[in-house]
Amino acid sequence: MVGASLFAVHDARHAAGALSWRLSGERVTLGSGPGNEIVLPDPQVGRQHCVLQKGADGWRVTDLGSGRPLMVDGHHVSSAPVSPESQIRVGPWRLTVNEDKLWARAERSFEALSVRGLGRRIGRREILSGVDFTVFAGELIAMVGPSGAGKTTLISALSGVARHDRGEVRLGGRDFHQLLAADPSLVGFVPQDDLIHPELSVEESLHYAGRLRHARALGDAPLQGEVDRVIAELGLSDIRRARIGDALHRGISGGQRKRVNLGQELMSRSTRVLFLDEPTSGLDPRSAQDIVRQVRLLADSGRIVFLVTHDLSPVVMSQVDHLLLMVPGGQVAWFGPPRRACKYFEVETPDLIFDRLEERGPEEWARAWRESAEHTQFVTARGALLGLPSFTASRAGQGGLGGRPDPGAAPRPVPGSMDQLRALTARYARVKLRDRDGLIVLAAQPVMLAAFIFLVFPAATAGAIFMVSLSCLWFGMSLAVRELIADRGIHERERRVGVGLIPYLGAKLGVLGALNIAQCGVFTAIVFVLMGLGGYGFDLAPLIAVQVLTGFVGVCLGLAVSAWLDSSEGAVGSLPLLLIPNICFSSVLVSIRDMSFAAEVLTWVTPARYAFDLSLKMGERLSEAGRVPGRWELRSMTGPLYELGLKPADVADMGMSPMELVAALFALSATLLAVAVAGATRSRERR
Repeated sequence: MVGASLFAVHDARHAAGALSWRLSGERVTLGSGPGNEIVLPDPQVGRQHCVLQKGADGWRVTDLGSGRPLMVDGHHVSSAPVSPESQIRVGPWRLTVNEDKLWARAERSFEALSVRGLGRRIGRREILSGVDFTVFAGELIAMVGPSGAGKTTLISALSGVARHDRGEVRLGGRDFHQLLAADPSLVGFVPQDDLIHPELSVEESLHYAGRLRHARALGDAPLQGEVDRVIAELGLSDIRRARIGDALHRGISGGQRKRVNLGQELMSRSTRVLFLDEPTSGLDPRSAQDIVRQVRLLADSGRIVFLVTHDLSPVVMSQVDHLLLMVPGGQVAWFGPPRRACKYFEVETPDLIFDRLEERGPEEWARAWRESAEHTQFVTARGALLGLPSFTASRAGQGGLGGRPDPGAAPRPVPGSMDQLRALTARYARVKLRDRDGLIVLAAQPVMLAAFIFLVFPAATAGAIFMVSLSCLWFGMSLAVRELIADRGIHERERRVGVGLIPYLGAKLGVLGALNIAQCGVFTAIVFVLMGLGGYGFDLAPLIAVQVLTGFVGVCLGLAVSAWLDSSEGAVGSLPLLLIPNICFSSVLVSIRDMSFAAEVLTWVTPARYAFDLSLKMGERLSEAGRVPGRWELRSMTGPLYELGLKPADVADMGMSPMELVAALFALSATLLAVAVAGATRSRERR
């Protein structure tokens, strides 16, 4: 009975062997629906999947917006020419075109995700134990359970984010994690929070998501086609150019943001398993219903969809195929249709199941489930239908990340580091330019600080030059100190599809560096004019270059702090802790010569010390207060440098040369960037 019902839901494949059709005409549609010239029955095939068109150069296959993979010679395509040697993959069907004849061969297997004996232990605590179930393509699974039941752990184990100790996961009969090593986009994860940039429009957000998931060879036109496909699939056409917005800046509705959040994952056409974490959280009932119906359509298009939810209302349960109930200890207490779950737990509606869980301990519920007739029907029989070899504990330890790619899996062409860097930089620049309030503050800072320095220092003293350097260091730190925290969740999500840490940091550094150049350049130029620094032997261009370098060190310092902290409040609170030591150990308050040994050692790792020294050596003279109040006298730069402890007593010895100071600042920048990389790597591993 189970086998018969499954074959009824999942159309039986054609018998083994090749089928052929004569291609009459110049346009032939293929799909699972009856309206096609060639019908390929299978849940992995779209109702109208693709079209073969004959032109002057031969046949070309083009996707019809099916939302399912179309492959030519192992590569995902939207449209591609085909030759007699080309192999087209549509669902389980392998197609070849020879003159005016189409040959097709189908693999006789179900597309299914099968989990057997999955377990994970941390120390002596079992957080996942004996998880068994099988899910077929086109099915929607509601994953429910009380807090601490192991739902997040199970998702991490299934998606390859965390290792499991025992058991295996197979997709289509092959090790799922080996398939993921070849193509990370097989899995899509939609988090509960809307991890999207509110400054972008719907279309822009999907465009950049696609650019990060597809190799550059895809081209702009096919990529735009993918964006159009997702927008149409999610019903976002009316708001495609609307700004997403957030709680502070009004944009699209909460339900629409959820759909855009979901659309990020659908930009990977090869996604076959989709996890959604509480997609209806925070939505009004109407929007929640729309999202659940949309998720149902995603499953109907041939994907395997897991819906993590606490909502067991009839509206949600009517859309799901099976309920996966987890209990504390990472154990399964039920897997099967929601209606049968009500009968099993002797309740009228699924939302009353949680009340029954309090009547027994988790181990009792798990044991009762394993010994039940329903377990045999919905777990054992479904797994046996696949004809897969049983999973045993002897294979333990092979799960998780790091497995070798399956030799039968064609690696998906993914963007290289430079392609990722370009896409991330373009997106980040657009996000920063859309932040109008932030741009106003960035533009006001150089003007206001330059005016303050001019008001306080009527002449170019050592203190004035120090404030110029300190201000530029501040510009850089304040630019970057929250940046890695602000979109850490977005990067963690994109890391799942292969976005690297170095391109991510490189994009941050590039955009923040450009803003730093603008701020420091404008600020230094204003100070130069207001204080007449040209009369003190300073040249504008070298002085701007020095201050830009100082600001760049500040950017690196801010990124290093941002990489190691988890909250924006903590990052902002750290700014005084960074700024005050730079003042204390710079030599402007106390000469280095008069400092203790420990303090003098700390000056060698203080950016402001080198920046101040280098700024002074860009000029020839400074002002100092004369004996008559209100009068200022010029003196050679050697005097102030000696008094500050930046040069020895020998008149000819000016201390560190400008090139040595530049090298020291670059060395500090490189060290701080290494600290940022280490912090970001640590953050990734903790997640």
